[in-house]
Amino acid sequence: MIDPLKDTTALIAQVRAGFVPQPEAAGAFGYDFRQAVEMIREANALLDDAGLSLDTDPRRVAKSGSAQDAAQMAAVEIAATGAAAPRAEPTPTQP
Repeated sequence: MIDPLKDTTALIAQVRAGFVPQPEAAGAFGYDFRQAVEMIREANALLDDAGLSLDTDPRRVAKSGSAQDAAQMAAVEIAATGAAAPRAEPTPTQP
């Protein structure tokens, strides 16, 4: 990369526009996409478990730096806690 900020900004725009697939973008930085996804998943789980919210977390903070809207935040919390998992129905008893 000649100008990392400009190059990264351009790559983000290309991925968001669908011109470059995310695995290829990760490869541009020397990462295996599947390993990168797993690293991100583990890091997010650790941060969630610790109750930490970083301003670089797109699940919680918009690109502008402001908090995501309430619906987005609720979806993140549900996903992090498993609150949306279906509950097992009790088995009816036979007389």
